[in-house]
Amino acid sequence: MTIKQKKLGVIASVVAILLFGHVNASEIQSIPAATQEKQLPKITPNQRFERISSANAVALSQFHYGKIPLDEVLSERVYSLYLNSLDPQRVYFLQSDIEQFDQHKLLFSDYLRKAELRFPFEMYNTLIQRLDDRQTSVNQLIDRDFDFTKKEEILINRKDEPYAKTVQELDEIWYQRIKNELINLLVSDEELTLDEARAKLKKRYASRHERLMQVDVDDIFEIYMNTVALAFDPHSGYLSHRTMENFNINMSLSLQGIGTVLRQDDDGISIMEVVPGGPADQTNQLVIGDQLIGVAQGDDGEFLDIVGMRLDRVVDKIRGKKGTVVRLQIMGNKGKGPEKVVRIVRDQVKLEQQAAKSDVKTVEKDGQVQKIGVITLPAFYSDFEGSKGGEKEFRSTTRDIKKLVNELQKKDKIDGLIIDLRGNGGGALEEVINLSALFIEPKKTVVQVKNYNGSIDTRHSTQETKIYNGPLMVITDRLSASASEIFAGSIQDQARGLIVGNTTFGKGTVQSLLPLDGWLAKSDKPGQSKVTIAMFYRANGESTQEKGVVPDIVLPQIYNPADIGESKEKYVLPWDQIPASKDLVVNTSLEKYAKPLQEAHNIRLENDEKLKIFQKQRDKIQALWDVKTLSLNLDDRRKELKEQEDDSFKSSNEIRAMYNLEPLTLEQYKNEDGTHTKLLKDTTPDILLDESVNIMSDYIELLKQPKAK
Repeated sequence: MTIKQKKLGVIASVVAILLFGHVNASEIQSIPAATQEKQLPKITPNQRFERISSANAVALSQFHYGKIPLDEVLSERVYSLYLNSLDPQRVYFLQSDIEQFDQHKLLFSDYLRKAELRFPFEMYNTLIQRLDDRQTSVNQLIDRDFDFTKKEEILINRKDEPYAKTVQELDEIWYQRIKNELINLLVSDEELTLDEARAKLKKRYASRHERLMQVDVDDIFEIYMNTVALAFDPHSGYLSHRTMENFNINMSLSLQGIGTVLRQDDDGISIMEVVPGGPADQTNQLVIGDQLIGVAQGDDGEFLDIVGMRLDRVVDKIRGKKGTVVRLQIMGNKGKGPEKVVRIVRDQVKLEQQAAKSDVKTVEKDGQVQKIGVITLPAFYSDFEGSKGGEKEFRSTTRDIKKLVNELQKKDKIDGLIIDLRGNGGGALEEVINLSALFIEPKKTVVQVKNYNGSIDTRHSTQETKIYNGPLMVITDRLSASASEIFAGSIQDQARGLIVGNTTFGKGTVQSLLPLDGWLAKSDKPGQSKVTIAMFYRANGESTQEKGVVPDIVLPQIYNPADIGESKEKYVLPWDQIPASKDLVVNTSLEKYAKPLQEAHNIRLENDEKLKIFQKQRDKIQALWDVKTLSLNLDDRRKELKEQEDDSFKSSNEIRAMYNLEPLTLEQYKNEDGTHTKLLKDTTPDILLDESVNIMSDYIELLKQPKAK
């Protein structure tokens, strides 16, 4: 992952996720008369939902890897997750609401055992009331006078702040929020007038309110069931019959997506992965941490505000027929940057665009030229349809890399090989097992899988054998996950090569869909429970879960582990270990190389100008991600944006000059909408890869030194 994948931008507001509310008797006098008279829908559960809830609880209790009991600890988890999903920024509930809800905090395990849904639905009905109350206040607040020259700040994330005690206190919180959103609109579009910004914001909130007031009983039930599953671990979940039916219909219509992985958390819906070679990746406008706030169909369609919408519904809005256009409304820099619109043509992610690619880097040392092969692997892919269809030459990771490695050895006569797994989020398990076999001794254990019942399976390739014996290096970063971690761990366990880069993501669990009609009648249409049923372990017995794979040599880290990684999630299954595989022979032969290689790298960090500029840019990006407050002064926000853009532009050209590349003009660097150009993406040097090549060069030289007797 290179610095081109991060964009500096002005910091703006994070929009709340779900917008609902509650009123209690002591506060009725604070609510406008029109709101008091309005008859809001009261949604109640039915016996079918109770049966499904019971079956879902049984599935989680029997098959979940963690064997988590239905006790008070789980009760608190379910309660806090559910409450947080309804008001993540604490801008709808009052403290009095929370005091009422807290009386049920330790009762949710009983509710699960008895399939009692009344109170979760009561919470949601209360929230609907609070939402309606707040909508009236929002319209009034938008019309208030705002002093954009005043020196004041707003706290971006209120998830840990106390709830407001009074309606008046809540109004003050919302006054700042509205002011911040108006500033964000004005900063994003300098031609927009204040009146136009007010109208746009009113329309956005009206659309949001209308959609959320249409929430039905199925929606509430699915939200709650997902909350229950998430209390077991962040990868478990629940898919209703309606959700599965819609998914199957979409698949039969050959609908396509844009090639992103989205995540719904406290801040909103964030982009957590841009699939290499996919439609989104080809725009060069979406980056990790961007937040999605609107979706529009076609080039002229009106934007639908998706704040507060469930993630599966958002995905449905993004998915569509191949070749059609979807436009995304994005807030950069983890929701703190200016708004931008990204136009994407829907398509499937083609294997050719994800396929492994090779290159040869040359390094001159002491008059000798070293040739170092580099294979970039964006994902562990396989053409399953081609394989099922009996095609002899179907595409797969192992087939492609075997061909590339043979060419690098025979044609280029490489002195060392680097496999770059940065940004590789995983893929086919069978491929990582077979790929590992190309580099380690035959039939060596690649991965162990421990199932929910305690049984352990060891896996090695029965198809492939070793084809490369030379110096080997694997580059990882925080976005290297799942299958990438299995491969890196396998190479490290067998002392076959050096792992260079950053600690990986830490996703070491396995999920399975369990149809609930195994417990209930099909007429109940119960849906499916997604349950974490197993965990991956390395040959040395260590899990890849939570801790990830730690590199032998550490490079500068782009992503802060506090922002990205399994350990950031709530209620993750903990790291543990099982006995090492019986065929593992502990080999510490590479340990003696790690220290001198790290020391040589550290010296370059202090003296190499390219690396110094890279670290300076990295530090500024992380500082922006860590910002907790925003200025509510319009001129200050515009000044910050200009300074950040100028600094980023200057740093990029400084690095280009060091590589003897022509400097970019501002037009070549930035599109009219403020996003970076394709030219910048295609020509930006990969500093971390170049440094990895330097480390490999040093490694090759160390291997040549005579061994001590």
